[in-house]
Amino acid sequence: MIKDNQEGTTYRHSAMEPMKMKHGTSDEDLFNDLMEHVGMEGKFQSRFNYLYNLALMVLVAMPALNIIMALTSPDHWCHVPGRNETNFTLSEWKQLTVPRTDATGNVDTFSKCSAYNLTFPLDANTSRPTLLERTPSDYRDTAVSCQDGWEYDQTWFASTVTSQEDWVCEKELHIPNTLLFCKVGEVLGEVFIGQLGDTIGRRPVLFLGVALLVLGRCVLVFSAGIYTIFLAAVVVTSLPTGVIFQSPLIIGMEVSSARQRAHIALLQCVGWTLGMAVTPLVAWAVGGHWKVFMVLTTLPCAAVFFVFRCFPESPRWLVAKGKTRKCLKVLNQIAKENGTSLPENTMETLQKLERRKEKVYGVLSLFTNRRLLRITILISSCVTLVQLLNYTLVLSIATMSGNPFLNMFLQALVEIPGFLLGRFVCNRFGRRWSQAGAYSVAAFFQIGCLITVTHQQLLWLLISLVMIVKFSLTVAAYCAYLQCMELYPTCLRQTGTSLGVLLATLIATFSPYIVYLGAAVDRRYPYAILIVLCLLGIACGTLLPETLNQKLPDTVDEAADFGAEQKFWSFPQRKPATQYQSAPTKHRQAN
Repeated sequence: MIKDNQEGTTYRHSAMEPMKMKHGTSDEDLFNDLMEHVGMEGKFQSRFNYLYNLALMVLVAMPALNIIMALTSPDHWCHVPGRNETNFTLSEWKQLTVPRTDATGNVDTFSKCSAYNLTFPLDANTSRPTLLERTPSDYRDTAVSCQDGWEYDQTWFASTVTSQEDWVCEKELHIPNTLLFCKVGEVLGEVFIGQLGDTIGRRPVLFLGVALLVLGRCVLVFSAGIYTIFLAAVVVTSLPTGVIFQSPLIIGMEVSSARQRAHIALLQCVGWTLGMAVTPLVAWAVGGHWKVFMVLTTLPCAAVFFVFRCFPESPRWLVAKGKTRKCLKVLNQIAKENGTSLPENTMETLQKLERRKEKVYGVLSLFTNRRLLRITILISSCVTLVQLLNYTLVLSIATMSGNPFLNMFLQALVEIPGFLLGRFVCNRFGRRWSQAGAYSVAAFFQIGCLITVTHQQLLWLLISLVMIVKFSLTVAAYCAYLQCMELYPTCLRQTGTSLGVLLATLIATFSPYIVYLGAAVDRRYPYAILIVLCLLGIACGTLLPETLNQKLPDTVDEAADFGAEQKFWSFPQRKPATQYQSAPTKHRQAN
C-alpha cells in the first residue's frame, strides 16, 4: 500500500513489480508512463469528457450568446397618439402619421425616428381614402422627432433590452457600445483570469468563472434601467467567457491519450454548437421575453456546483507545480474508476518529478526562447486569423428574412459537419496540413465570391459559395483550437491559449470596418481581403510543428524543442493506440 503519512490517506497500488519505464529513464517520460499505467482511455476519461466537455459546454454556451439576442432591435416607429379613437388599422395609421424613407433602397420603409406633426383635425366625417391620399403639404405639417415614444414590432420579440429601454434613435449607440464592453470584458478576462489557470489551477478557475457568469447575468437582468450598472454587469459576465471553455478542455487533454485529443476537442465544439442551437429555441418558446429568456439560459450553468467535489484538478498540472500529495489523490481516483491500480513506486516517481519543478513567469515565459516565441506568434496568428475570417464572413451575409430563431438554429447546426470533418482530417492527415488545406479551400471559393458578388442575378450562387467558405473555416477553426491546446507546455497551457484568444478578440474588432469597406466603396473588397487572410493562414498553419500522436510538452524546455526534428514536408505517421512520439528535448539529445 502507498500511504501519505501527512494526511493519513491510503492509496491502492499493484501487488506486482514497480512500474517499468517504456521510454527509458528520462524525466519527461515518467509521468506519461505513470498515466498509461492508470489508464488514459478508460471510464474516467469518458465520464469526464462527456460530462464536462460536452454537457457542460451546452449549458455555458447559452449565457455566452444570450446577450446578443437580448440586444436585438426590433422594427420600430414613432408612437403617435390617437389611433384608438379611430378605426384605422396599424398599417393605415403608420401611412398617415409616419414619413417614408428610401435610405435603405426600399420605398415602403417607414422612418424609425420621426413622425408628422399633424395639424389637421381627424374629422370622423372625412373618409379614410381622403385622409390617406393627402400629402404632407396638404396637412401643412413637418416631420419631427418622436415626441411620444416608439412602437415596436412584436411579431417575434415580445420585449428586448432595446424595446424596454428605448435604445433607439438618439440612444442607438447603446447597443454597439454594450457589445464593445462585452469584448472589453473578454480581453480583461484573458489577461487576468486566463493566467490564473496556470497559477492556481484549472479547477478553481472554472468554478470562479461560472460564478461570475451566473451572478453577473442576474444583475444584468435587473439593471437595464441604469446603463452604467448594466455595462459593469456586461463586463463582469464577459470576463470568464474564455476560461470556462479552456479549463475542462485542457484537463481532458492532459489526462487522455494522444489519439483522444481530437475527439475531446470535437466534443467541446459540438457542445458549443448545440448550446448555440438551443438558445434561440428557448427564446422562441418564451415568446421573446428577454428577462425570462436570460434567466432560463443562465441558471442551468449553476448545476456545475453540484459536482464541485467530483470535478478533479489536472494531475499533470499538480505534478508540474510540485503538489505530489494532491496529484497522488487524483491519480488514485483515475485508477479506481478505470479499474486499474497505482504502481508501488508512484510516490517515488512523483517526488522525482517534483524536484524538477521549474520557475515560470506567466506569459513572459513564452518569450524567453526564440523557438518558443516563434511557435507562440504562429499559433496566436492562426487563432486570430480564423476568428477574424469567421466574424467578417458572418457580418457580410445579408440579414435573412423570416423567423430569426429558426434562422439562428439552422446556422448553428451547419457547423457540426465541419467539426466532424475536422476531426477526421486532423487524425488522418495531421493538424498542420489539415488547417492549411481548409484555408486553401476557403481561399479558392472566395475567389468565386469575388467574381459573383457584383452580379445580382447570381445571388443564389454567392450564398452557396459563402456557405462552403464557412464550412471550410469551421474545419480550420477546429484545427487551430486543437493545436493551441497541444503546443503549449503544461505549466503555461491555459496562459498561452488565453494569449491567442486575447489577440483574436482584439483584432476581430476590425471585422465591421472590413464589411463597411464593401458597403461604402466596393462590394468586392471584403472578399479580396479575406483571400489574403486565408493565404496568411496557410503560411502560419504549415510553419507550425505537427502535434498528431506527439507527447504533450510538460515544461518550457520541452515546448521550446517541440518539433525541432520535424521536416517541413513530412507527414505524421499512424501509430498503435498504445504508443506516442516523445518530443525531442535537449536532455534526450545530450544522452
